[in-house]
Amino acid sequence: MTGKAIGIDLGGTFIKAGAVDASGRILSRVKLPTGVPEGRAAVIARVAQAADEARRKAGLAWRRLRGIGLGAPIVIGPDGIVHHAFNLKCLQKRKLAEPVRQAIGGKGLRVMLDNDANVAALAESWLGAGRSADSLVLFTLGTGIGGGIVLDGRIWRGAWGAGAEIGHQTLFPDGVVCQCGNVGCLEAYASAPALVRRLKEAVAAGRRTRLARAVKAGDDVSARDVATAAKAGDRLCRSLMEETGRFLGIAVTNMLHILNVEIVVFTGGMTAAGSLLLKPIRDEVRHRAFATVRRGLKIVFSRMGNDAGLRGAAALALERAPARRRRRSRAS
Repeated sequence: MTGKAIGIDLGGTFIKAGAVDASGRILSRVKLPTGVPEGRAAVIARVAQAADEARRKAGLAWRRLRGIGLGAPIVIGPDGIVHHAFNLKCLQKRKLAEPVRQAIGGKGLRVMLDNDANVAALAESWLGAGRSADSLVLFTLGTGIGGGIVLDGRIWRGAWGAGAEIGHQTLFPDGVVCQCGNVGCLEAYASAPALVRRLKEAVAAGRRTRLARAVKAGDDVSARDVATAAKAGDRLCRSLMEETGRFLGIAVTNMLHILNVEIVVFTGGMTAAGSLLLKPIRDEVRHRAFATVRRGLKIVFSRMGNDAGLRGAAALALERAPARRRRRSRAS
């Protein structure tokens, strides 16, 4: 990778943007509210604003940039149309990359768009846990479970752009209903809301836990609360964390038997549970996966933090965009 690019992490609440160089160094940072209630045009305008502010803060002319990379929680088809936008429904059923390019005034730049988990996987492959490997699978653990797959150093998107929806592999054919409408999905058992649901079910069944009073009172209880209680020795919470790890270990094994990747990376808020989650994942894989697919395998947590989306989005532009000719015209 060469040159510099703007990376944009478009979320349901905030837009984070930055200028990034070919080494992955972030040269500037911008954070703006997404403004979803204001509608599609407002969101596009703010994405363009974030890109321009990131460029100006880094002291870069448009002509010095290779492109703009944009990651968002969407499913995008080969035709560039956003087919699903989970927290950005105002963007569905239309193209996004070209309107963003037009909103910044063209500038001769391409705008590359991809799913946020895909770009996070690309960042891990470029700068993170997978930088020495050709293949990896990334699991994002939070309100939902997303995924990204990098094979031979490139994002694998599937035939219609909907590849790597690994949170919706079926664990239990007759299980609980997932928010996607299917039943028994990994996300319905191992996401943060699923962990809290299973805690509440256990309390309703009479299981003891230091969180029982809060649950019965209807207080907000989070997955982080469950992890904190587990670390403090709460037996129920510890067993729930271990069970979550086993569910994820089954999912990892499924991916290994299909793709035989070198590294599996977990990222997202639930990784704060640390070894309480990672150990049962590894144990389950050791128990279930063929020895061949476990050879040299690494299962790790990401250390890139909240910058994976921004850096990965920039990598999209640095990787795909053709080298641009220097122009003598002044940047606007």
